[in-house]
Amino acid sequence: MKNISLDKIEYKANESISNITTIKTKGIAKVFYPKTQKKLIFLYNYFSINQIPFQILGNGSNVLINPKYKGFIISTKKIKKIIKINNEFITVSNSVPLSILFKKTLENSLSGFENLALIPGVVGGAIKMNSSFKNQSISDNLIWVKVLQNGKIKKIKKNEINFRYRKSFDGLILSACFKLIKKDRKEIEKTFLESLNFRNTNQPKGNSFGSTFKNPKEYSSGYLIEKCSLKNHKIGDAVISQKHANFIINENKASFNDVYNLIKICKKEVKKKFNLNLSCEVVIIK
Repeated sequence: MKNISLDKIEYKANESISNITTIKTKGIAKVFYPKTQKKLIFLYNYFSINQIPFQILGNGSNVLINPKYKGFIISTKKIKKIIKINNEFITVSNSVPLSILFKKTLENSLSGFENLALIPGVVGGAIKMNSSFKNQSISDNLIWVKVLQNGKIKKIKKNEINFRYRKSFDGLILSACFKLIKKDRKEIEKTFLESLNFRNTNQPKGNSFGSTFKNPKEYSSGYLIEKCSLKNHKIGDAVISQKHANFIINENKASFNDVYNLIKICKKEVKKKFNLNLSCEVVIIK
């Protein structure tokens, strides 16, 4: 792209990992902060073509970064956030947090993000992970996604995407369009508050990923880990929550290894007791 080069994009060679992830583990990372989608696309293409390892991060809510990782992090946090509403259709850029998107839809009496508002992520990451909460999934109201794949920008319709549990497709998500439903604002607020109450009642507070493991078909991961007597099991400053066993909490200054070893213990004990393989919802960047 004309007039774009690496030296024109904000870069921090010693960025604290606690600034770019919600688990807030110790250590530093090499982070680029593009402020426009053009700069984001430039970085994505540059690193891909030159086979330089990199990871895209939104809010970093389901990410564990090893400080020994030799690649680069590209954070979308500082990219301009765009929300356009046309009747029941809403077009959103990748870096918009789900909480902000919900506020905007609520202002316009549009239903579809009441439950998703509680996920601490951004639109791009939520689509990538096919995020859901209380039977409401990011893909439910999706119409199309604009993505960068193999150096080309494409608009992909929902029916062309193979949405699976916590997975969608490869490529860089740039924006998305949703068709929502007009509803009474008080009804939307009521559903949101019910979800908020559910989360406060059932999920712990503190620095965490959110859920650590995907749920197997047979049981919930939290149930399996709890039955292995691992609630409150601690390594360093990382602990398996007493309130919900599928949450790992960073109590103070947990390291990558503290958290990573807890993940390994959960997998090992569940395999031993139930002969089931837990699969991480968390992306581990080594």
